[in-house]
Amino acid sequence: MAEFLEGTELADGWRVVSRVQRNPTATGGNFSIGYIVERSVGRAITRAFLKVLNLRTALSAADPLREIERLTTAFNFERDTLTFCKNERLRRVATIIEDGQYTPPNSQIPIFYIIVELADGDIREQLAQVNRLNMAWTFRTLHHITTALQQLHTHGIAHQDLKPSNVLIFGVVGAKVSDLGCADSRGKTSPRGHLTVAGDFSYAPPELLYNEVSQDWCIRRQGCDLYLLGSLVVFFFTGGCSLTASILSHLHGDHRPGRWPHDYRSVLPYVRDAFEGALETIALSIPPEVRSHVITTIRCLCDPDPRLRGDQIGGHGSQFNLERIISRFDVLATRAQHGLLAQ
Repeated sequence: MAEFLEGTELADGWRVVSRVQRNPTATGGNFSIGYIVERSVGRAITRAFLKVLNLRTALSAADPLREIERLTTAFNFERDTLTFCKNERLRRVATIIEDGQYTPPNSQIPIFYIIVELADGDIREQLAQVNRLNMAWTFRTLHHITTALQQLHTHGIAHQDLKPSNVLIFGVVGAKVSDLGCADSRGKTSPRGHLTVAGDFSYAPPELLYNEVSQDWCIRRQGCDLYLLGSLVVFFFTGGCSLTASILSHLHGDHRPGRWPHDYRSVLPYVRDAFEGALETIALSIPPEVRSHVITTIRCLCDPDPRLRGDQIGGHGSQFNLERIISRFDVLATRAQHGLLAQ
């Protein structure tokens, strides 16, 4: 029944308008179905995104009960994490509006859902609409994304699946990160916390592709998030290039994941050379007036050795603290807005 909710009236005046086709790049699992919903209060109409838990897929699993347990655990984790972010006022994380359940007519089995604020689109759609990169918008959006990661990290949450489709644009409000289904919470059990790569393999940092898993949560999870952030920087300036794919393309076949027979430390020099080769290629797509700033930022965020990522200058505090990067993007956005980048 989760597949046929168009026209349904939910609690608190929400009406299901239309179904949203699943993004083929989504990596949080196939446990949900999306809809657009709306609610009228006086003359004002609020539209939002409805995410419905879909247990039908579990029925065809080899162990349906175990699969139902897995799906409900993942759904509850995302709901609870979004609620936590809302209560802690993490303004750069897409906001959950409410959650609830609906029992269809002639059924005794309820359908569970969450309702989240509706975006205008993601950054891929925004970039597709422009012929020339808007530098002020680009750096301001990166400032918002980095702020979102800093907010999550401050509360012991690593996103783990930061990619273009999970960065949403909300008009004048700007960018927010979404889809916390792959997130990991420090000191807590997360549905995907046991996985080496919790998110999309095509964006994963190289060490994880070689099954190099640090026992230090900050290096393993926050270090991964920093790499994903740097990969987003690459995406903005190249029009869609994957940093991971670029690194792999610069590696000799024998040095690639799945073929290298030794540990990551022994292949790291080759990966570093490939990383530098990728940066040389990426630099050609970056406007000269900001090339040095952007390449320095990518190198800082995406060092092939996760132990060396982040702010190595301060000498105190966590190297994964993103305040310096936030400040850098803020300054660049302001300078771009006033036409001062070339100075």
